[in-house]
Amino acid sequence: MLLVCAALLVLGLLVAFAIALASNQASSRAAITARVHDRAKIAAALVDTLFASATQQAPTFAKQLGGHVSEALLNGDAATGNATYLAVALPDGRVLAGSSGFTAQARAELPRSGALALISHGDAYAVGNMVPYGRAGVTDLAVPLATASGRRILIDGLSEQLLGLLLTQELNRIPGVAGSENLIVDGSDTVIASSTARVHVGSRFGGAQGAAMLGRFSDSRDGRYYDIEPLTDSTWKLVLSAPSGALFASISGLHRWVPWLLLMAFALVGVVALTLGWRLLHSAERDLARSNAELAAVNLRLASSNAQLERRATELSRSNAELDQFASIASHDLQEPLRKVRTFTQQLAVTEAERLSERGADYLMRANRAAERMQRLIQDLLQFSRVTTKPRAFVAVDLNEAMADVAEDLSIELEESGTELQVGSLPTLSADPTQMRQLLLNLVSNAIKFRRPGTPPQVRVSATVSGERVQLMVADNGIGFEPQYSDRIFKVFERLHGRDEYPGTGIGLALCQKIAARHNGEISAHGEPGVGATFTVTLPLVQQPEDDQASDASDTITEPAEDRNHVSD
Repeated sequence: MLLVCAALLVLGLLVAFAIALASNQASSRAAITARVHDRAKIAAALVDTLFASATQQAPTFAKQLGGHVSEALLNGDAATGNATYLAVALPDGRVLAGSSGFTAQARAELPRSGALALISHGDAYAVGNMVPYGRAGVTDLAVPLATASGRRILIDGLSEQLLGLLLTQELNRIPGVAGSENLIVDGSDTVIASSTARVHVGSRFGGAQGAAMLGRFSDSRDGRYYDIEPLTDSTWKLVLSAPSGALFASISGLHRWVPWLLLMAFALVGVVALTLGWRLLHSAERDLARSNAELAAVNLRLASSNAQLERRATELSRSNAELDQFASIASHDLQEPLRKVRTFTQQLAVTEAERLSERGADYLMRANRAAERMQRLIQDLLQFSRVTTKPRAFVAVDLNEAMADVAEDLSIELEESGTELQVGSLPTLSADPTQMRQLLLNLVSNAIKFRRPGTPPQVRVSATVSGERVQLMVADNGIGFEPQYSDRIFKVFERLHGRDEYPGTGIGLALCQKIAARHNGEISAHGEPGVGATFTVTLPLVQQPEDDQASDASDTITEPAEDRNHVSD
């Protein structure tokens, strides 16, 4: 009876754990889809603001187009605004005048565009469908004008190329997982803009993708997840698409089955415990003491194993969540407000320069510098975290070509500082090309930055090959450092000098050390105050293939994280 009660108790606990686990995974999926939809709504609002700015010039056009409208006037305005054509119509749809680009085809396609029908609802502007115009397409932007002669509608024909270029830039800014595709389609399912070369502007959006758009959220048979958000004041829709496997990676594949495997392990432990209990109850009296001792030892090991499994599962879940949150915040949520702070402080310093006091101007300058430092710190931290989380595959990298690219990137710094850069013959090795370029960029820019005043800077880059390993050395004649700091300079945020004397975020050399470690190598430093410093990176010539290498264009590092960091200031 005791065993039956214990079995029922274990079964109940396992069922409750399974229900909670399934609910947690469902909640995680719902949270991911909600986050994708939030991005879609924000992106749709940003696209709307692009066209809302067209209403700002409505009063000017209202004065120009209030009386007789000539073709010459519209031709001039069309040329100024890079419009394919301009036309002026009455609310009933009759066209009063048009520029020379307003052909008979454009006049015939005007009702099909739908812009005039939308503007009749009283909106400040309306954007219609893409309609044929010559060999390409054109989209009508309608803006109502309150003129002295009554209500008129200005129709601005936006070319397919110009509109696609403008909107594609906005689509490329939307964050997403590897393989994400962002589209804008009009009411007739014609692609207006696309962030991927796979879907061309002007093509029809249909097939499995079109079927997926029947609902706001859906998975299609092509293995992708789609989210659609209609744009206000237009017939358009914003479509965000991503591979289902990559989007739901945190609750799919191994991430999905590890908790269930743990549950099975707990069930197995329960079966073992019940079996041992059954054997204890049916064992002979003479073996009772020995069985009790063995059971106690087994229970102790099982408790330790369970605690370790639970701790590791908790740590893994927390680590994955923190990494995802950090990448999301650093790539968009933190940097976007900082960009706005810098933009507005700069604009305020320009527009309000005459009314600002000297102290006020100084405060604005300090605020802008602080925002710039914060933005650089966020970017450097993101680069630091992605060295191992989103690496590229190892390929043959010619360090001579990589060093040539670095010298080109640092050409302005080399010229302004008067630095003499000496580069010896460098080998070819198996490595991540982007990270090798970042390693050289950080070390050379570090040498330029920490130069001695009054001494022409010299930077020497050389390499020696010994067996299956290469030693890459970057030496300078700069300010150097004390030998006791040779290990601490590779720690994150450790600095020897204040940021006002030598600016930086304190991540550059830590990033170099992480890149070297990822390539199964190591980096060391030797310095002497007032003489210079030498950084030596030891790497294998041939790397073993890495499992699950992933390439992500967003990981391309374009700016040096300049810091010879030692002691925190």
